[in-house]
Amino acid sequence: MNLKREVPLMKREISGSGDSVVLVPGGLTGWLSWIPHAEMLAETRRVIRLQLLNVEFGLAGAPLPAEYSAGYEVTALGNTLDKLGIEQADFAAWSYGGEITLSYAVHNQQRVRSLTLIEPPAFWVLRSRGPLPKEVLEKQEFFQKLTTNNVNEEQLVSFLHNVDLVPTDVDPRTLSPWPVWLKHRQSLRMADAPFRHEDSIELVRAFEKPVLLVKGESMNQNFHHGVIDVLVGELPNVEVVTFPGGHGVPVVSMEPFLERFSRFLSEHALEQ
Repeated sequence: MNLKREVPLMKREISGSGDSVVLVPGGLTGWLSWIPHAEMLAETRRVIRLQLLNVEFGLAGAPLPAEYSAGYEVTALGNTLDKLGIEQADFAAWSYGGEITLSYAVHNQQRVRSLTLIEPPAFWVLRSRGPLPKEVLEKQEFFQKLTTNNVNEEQLVSFLHNVDLVPTDVDPRTLSPWPVWLKHRQSLRMADAPFRHEDSIELVRAFEKPVLLVKGESMNQNFHHGVIDVLVGELPNVEVVTFPGGHGVPVVSMEPFLERFSRFLSEHALEQ
């Protein structure tokens, strides 16, 4: 089977004009999270806001393909950029979308102007240092239980606590985003895909384009930070910033994140 041909394209929305910026979302609510960012960035750039396939399948109530994986999303991302004729772009990606975009970027360096990653769960990066820590293996065991035909409300609550989107002493059902989270809960059927994905740390070491890594100040124990710490030691051209908000940093700290991201884009546009 030719996977490149069989994998569907990602849904996309394009706004603005100028240098292309590709926004790849997280794996729960998908491209909704990037709407306000896209509106601001489109004042000076061409913004391509993408939807992950796991979110699309979940909202449609459709089963994930038998061959579904993070690599499936990586292929979809590449196919979509090819279809749009985007030869080079700045990329910003959050969470699961960050792992997908990191893998795409290190295999397609010539198509990347800059790369911004917000807490990517790229556990293959951690495995380059040895076996996964016990606390990460415990998270993986929880996520494996989400690969079901129906993610229920209690599993959604546990997920929001586990990934540091909501403090453990707060009931997510009392928060304003709860109806959106609940509507998108079937997106989580892919939840162990980040743990199963493999890629090359050698390609990370050879990735010379500018990279901005974003951490959220932990509300709970944030197991994504270990991935970022390894990437800092491996990437040749990297900066790290931290903002309040746990794993929800681009929403909770939207204004300071956008200010820093826009400055990062402008600084490295001058180098082109």
